[in-house]
Amino acid sequence: MAILARTSVASVQGHIAARIDRLPMTKVQWKLFILVEITWGFIIFDTDGIGARLYPFVWRPNHIVTVTQYAVIQALQVGAGILLGVYLMSWIADRYGRRPAILIATLLGGLCIWPFAYVFNFWGMVFLSVLSTLGVGGIVATHSVYLSEMISPQLRNRALLASQGVTALVAVAVNLLAFWLIPSQWQAFLWVSAGVEIIVLLPLLYWKLPESPRWLEARGRHAEADMAMGEYERRVQATTSVPLPRPDEGMHPLVVAEHGAWKEIFTNPLYRGRTTLLIVCWLLGYAGLIYGVGAFTAVFMVDHGATPHFVFLSIAAAYGVLFVGFQINSWLGERVERRDVLCFAAVLFAAAWIVIYLYPSLTVIAVCYAISRVGTGLYLFNLYNYTAVAYPTRIRSIAFAWTDGLGHLGAWGGVTLLGPLYEWGPDHLGWFIWIIGPGALLPAILIRGFGIRQRSAVLEQVST
Repeated sequence: MAILARTSVASVQGHIAARIDRLPMTKVQWKLFILVEITWGFIIFDTDGIGARLYPFVWRPNHIVTVTQYAVIQALQVGAGILLGVYLMSWIADRYGRRPAILIATLLGGLCIWPFAYVFNFWGMVFLSVLSTLGVGGIVATHSVYLSEMISPQLRNRALLASQGVTALVAVAVNLLAFWLIPSQWQAFLWVSAGVEIIVLLPLLYWKLPESPRWLEARGRHAEADMAMGEYERRVQATTSVPLPRPDEGMHPLVVAEHGAWKEIFTNPLYRGRTTLLIVCWLLGYAGLIYGVGAFTAVFMVDHGATPHFVFLSIAAAYGVLFVGFQINSWLGERVERRDVLCFAAVLFAAAWIVIYLYPSLTVIAVCYAISRVGTGLYLFNLYNYTAVAYPTRIRSIAFAWTDGLGHLGAWGGVTLLGPLYEWGPDHLGWFIWIIGPGALLPAILIRGFGIRQRSAVLEQVST
């Protein structure tokens, strides 16, 4: 591949990267990947957009906030708070390591969710909306970045998507907990959520999570990288009787990180186009099929006669279906380009919501929501993984922050706009047009037409 000729910096061969890419898939990687994704699941589903869970059943019936105020609160949670968290944690991940960024994100996720149990003032909730999702931004900025650096290209898609499927099972558990506790004991729901993150997950991550050897090597910390890699190899070798193959040297061009390297995502012609495309796709996706739909799904169900139990049971069932979707996508592995999966997922989402609008009975809503959830989940995680693989290790975390982070402005602006749009047209037509058109079909067309090929590519080659 004529990759190096297009870069303006000198490179060396990444010895640590070559050692990582020759490792077989064992229970060592599975345990590591599943732990990180369970953490993502609890932080996201407990914390991210908590207003969408409380508004239909606590805030609206008790006249705590109006629909417009709720849209502002939800937009700040999924927009400003995550935006700040993504930039802060990506800076920590780039400067101090992937491991401390994930630990801090988990701590913030637990600490900042419980105050919603006691604050009912609109401006107080506005402040909490930003504060509570700093941890969300942190885990968003780090989980795919970290895991993509710990696996070989042949196994990457299968391992990432199979482990990310666990997040759907976490969502089932969280929504069943909400089914049990909301609305009668909704404050207990918040305390349980905080406890899982701080008391259970944080200690496990502290004991079990190694630093990324790839990141250490890219930072020029070769002795530490060799030590971390030696321990990683030892643990893998202990689980298999087959000797580890020799590293395939010469396949991993590495540029050691320098001060200000992040500017390359805008100044380097190789990355400028990728950055622009990703920012647009994240902006539209967050405003539509990710957060735009989630902001009012429960409200829409309630407006058509759904009870709290129906809503949470339907959402839990939908995530069960999503888990199956993840496993099918994982089984496909590297046989299908990620940009093709992204396009398919967005089209599937759009088709499901068109049917919901045409036939809005509770049965149709529940079934088609489950189908649409597969589209949303596969789009979100495949775009996470696509973004992480699109950039080299020295700028991967910062590039993820700039693309995904700026994308959360779409969540902020789009969800704020959805308050009036939800009330416009017959049966909330404005909301449907937004999430289906610019929120799903447009990014599907863009990523399919202009996305880069990533199938079975060596991480350092596709991103350097």
